[in-house]
Amino acid sequence: MKKWHVITVAMASLGVIAAGCGQSQANSQPKTPATTSAAPQSSTTRVFRIGTKPYQGKKNLEKFEAEAKAHPHSYQAQIAAGTAANVNNQPSTAIAYWEKAIKLDPHKGNPYEYIGNIYLEVYNNPKEALVWYKKAITYGPSYDYGWYRVVQLEVQFGNMQAAKKYAAEAAKVLPANDKVLQALETFVTPKS
Repeated sequence: MKKWHVITVAMASLGVIAAGCGQSQANSQPKTPATTSAAPQSSTTRVFRIGTKPYQGKKNLEKFEAEAKAHPHSYQAQIAAGTAANVNNQPSTAIAYWEKAIKLDPHKGNPYEYIGNIYLEVYNNPKEALVWYKKAITYGPSYDYGWYRVVQLEVQFGNMQAAKKYAAEAAKVLPANDKVLQALETFVTPKS
């Protein structure tokens, strides 16, 4: 198991992954990956997301895609269709829906993070994932999972100075009681 997957699983055990990859939220911010020539990894390397069951299966995918087509100006419909595509192992389709959501509301961080997750987990491209995670915090600075992912990958790449910088920036914009903000401290606090 790759190190960043272990970190993601650890986050889930802290209860901070409840939003999951592509799951719609009140402040929904989907992720949308750009085209890539890398072949997707097998679905066995994907991280399980809480709350994706309603999106699973061909019928659910068709339902959410029909909803997105019927409501092309609905941010939520595009997010949901992207989530359904992602859950049903159609990452490039998921990205396309999440990119539509970004065009509808570019100031929500979750679509960028969702796209980053696909680059990280499906295409095994953490450098491109980091680009999308940084977009999540640029366009949706109150989106805590974006901050977590940026710090997570900076640590993964061995860039502790950058990780500390982003954790400090997150502390300026996120509420002090935010669980994700608290989890960031574990990345940048020296181990004794």
